[in-house]
Amino acid sequence: MTVLFAEGVPELFADIPREAQLRAAHSIELLSSFPRMYPMRRRGVMRGYRYFVAGRFLFYYSVAATEIRVTAIIPASMRRA
Repeated sequence: MTVLFAEGVPELFADIPREAQLRAAHSIELLSSFPRMYPMRRRGVMRGYRYFVAGRFLFYYSVAATEIRVTAIIPASMRRA
């Protein structure tokens, strides 16, 4: 599967701490083999998106037939996402 990034996500990725970048890179690498391995949000603004945690950040993504799209990077300290 192809992993794509929504507009603005690469810039956000460049701004997060190096440790979080490394953890996220590892998780994104796994997504190409196991796209549905992380849980799906059941409520809130990001309902229907899957997510994983890297450092203090939540990475939201969606899965289609042939691609995975990383949609958002949100600080995990937010009350609701």
